[in-house]
Amino acid sequence: MVHAGVDPDPITGAILTPSTTYVQESVDEYLAKGYSYSRTNNPTVTVLENKIAELEGGYGAACFSTGMAATIAVITSTMQAREGAGDHCVITNCSYGGTNRACRTLFTDMGMEFDFIDFTELVRALCRPHHL
Repeated sequence: MVHAGVDPDPITGAILTPSTTYVQESVDEYLAKGYSYSRTNNPTVTVLENKIAELEGGYGAACFSTGMAATIAVITSTMQAREGAGDHCVITNCSYGGTNRACRTLFTDMGMEFDFIDFTELVRALCRPHHL
């Protein structure tokens, strides 16, 4: 896995991908390289995503710097906001506070609906007894 997803950089020929600082001839030429700001996307994250996809046998992967960034991305990419008739989601009532707050304020203001429930009994009902 150390070498999976690693190809020499086509522009610089570097074996190890750079991570944060880039030479800028001009904004247009800089953006044409595929990376503009290392906190939004950079070669190091691309290599990590390629490694995870390879490891998991997946088509691709998306890495985020925080759990809330991942949560917001999942909700905004899977649910639709419509005035008065947005998508509905059932979520655990013991979700992370930031997730709970975003769902109750940001996303409900966009027309999405959330029901927060105790999943304890549901999970117990779905668990199978352990056999030795």
